[in-house]
Amino acid sequence: MWVFVLSPTAAAFMDRLQTEITQLLSDEGVILLEMTSAMRNRRLQIRIIADRKASGITIDDCARLSREIRHLILEKNLVESDFALEVGSPGLDYPLRETWQFEKNIGRLLKILIPGEKGPKEISGRLKEVTPDGIVLAVDQKNINPAFNELLSVKVLPEFKSPGTESKP
Repeated sequence: MWVFVLSPTAAAFMDRLQTEITQLLSDEGVILLEMTSAMRNRRLQIRIIADRKASGITIDDCARLSREIRHLILEKNLVESDFALEVGSPGLDYPLRETWQFEKNIGRLLKILIPGEKGPKEISGRLKEVTPDGIVLAVDQKNINPAFNELLSVKVLPEFKSPGTESKP
């Protein structure tokens, strides 16, 4: 396993880049969930995962935000070398972490990982409610109420509907 320690200059560069991008996204009503960067073939690759609290983020949003971020980087000379930029939405496999992410997924099927007596326990159920302390998940016609601090991992599960059928909230 490799561990990379950023020099103070590189850390300051990344902080400034993230601050500028976070502000631009915030002005657009978008939240920065994750930003990663890596050097590949002498080219800085920047990957951004963003979302909105109330609705999702579309492919058109990602393309527009990518153009705006690229313009910001070039205008403010935030990156001195050649760079590649990728802006995307979290997707189904992205873990839920923030309260607002849970709230926007009420009614969806979730897979959670919580501590168990013999190690982590995986449970799937439908998200019924978000409380100040945790969630209410319907599992096999009963509710479980894990606290946020018990949730090791939470992901939305895909649901496929047959034509003419409706999902149950």
